[in-house]
Amino acid sequence: MPDISYHPSPIGIDHGMVAAWASGGYYTIFDCRTGAIFNTEGTDYPWSSAGGFGAYAWASAYGMVFRFAYNYVYAFNWTDGKIVWKYEAPAYAPFESPYNDGNGTAVYSFNQGCTIADGKMYIANTEHTPTYPLTRGWGVHCIDIFTGKLIWKLDNPMSPGGMEDGYMCFGNSWDGTMYVMGKGQTKTTVTAPDVAVSLGSSVVIKGTVLDQSPAEPDTACVSKDSMDQQMEYLHLGQPIGGIWNNVTVIGVPVSLTAIGENGTVVDLGTVTSDGYSGVFSKVWTPPNQDNYKILANFVGDDSYWSSMSTTAVSVGPAPTHEPPVTIPTPVDNTNLIYYTLAAVIVAIIIGIVAVLLALRKH
Repeated sequence: MPDISYHPSPIGIDHGMVAAWASGGYYTIFDCRTGAIFNTEGTDYPWSSAGGFGAYAWASAYGMVFRFAYNYVYAFNWTDGKIVWKYEAPAYAPFESPYNDGNGTAVYSFNQGCTIADGKMYIANTEHTPTYPLTRGWGVHCIDIFTGKLIWKLDNPMSPGGMEDGYMCFGNSWDGTMYVMGKGQTKTTVTAPDVAVSLGSSVVIKGTVLDQSPAEPDTACVSKDSMDQQMEYLHLGQPIGGIWNNVTVIGVPVSLTAIGENGTVVDLGTVTSDGYSGVFSKVWTPPNQDNYKILANFVGDDSYWSSMSTTAVSVGPAPTHEPPVTIPTPVDNTNLIYYTLAAVIVAIIIGIVAVLLALRKH
């Protein structure tokens, strides 16, 4: 009987309506004000349709009621029962999961409730009776509640817990540790040459942007697209290049500005720090003789609070150019020496001949 309740747990009330998950693979919704009853759209074969495989749990938020099944997480509109979105977690390789989305794609299963806050749903992969070692690729997912798109995922099925002031707790049954996720403090540094440089010379401005969170102090800050990889590497025993060694970790943008003594502002542009060391650098040729203040600013993002630092560059006058010293070219007397030597030799020979002739006459 498709309208028989699947289980007492996935039954809840919100918006003046009651939703009960039916064994037919849909919610039956009862309007407490009007008495109207209707069914939502049906879910997908084979792991969430008739039989209703999924969590003994339900959730409601932002005008939607949710279902957590072995192949998808579903969002239904409370008012008309239409499926707003459905989210799946494809397996990293074929046959890594016995479950599929009905189209032959292996997927990781969902079989527990979620935590919803700030327009996001947090939910972990599991099944009714997990066996150890747990399935590779299971993880905790952060899903955009309005679009059903993945925001981030960590390859570890942590259980979402309580949250407050922008931070959320996750329990990890693998290592018995409680993790707290949220924005991290940062520290930006910047340096330049400690001696004055001549006008026209280039200087190297360099520094770092480092995470100051208690769990990973003085590690490189990384872009939000690299954050899941960075956290898996630092805390969850995953390789820095990903399980397929095909991931590159990217750093964060740092804007550099020079301010002269008279307030003149020179935009030096934006550089990206190295995702592995946190180091950034910029080669700059100051345009004028001046004492510049150099500002390095990381504005922060969804993962980090902002930070900035300053240094100085002193630019002196351009070097004076003395006229080149002209060194006279030495005279080559080699031929003159040869000619003089030859003349002397000839004179000697003539003298000898004259003496011989005079002796013969006597």
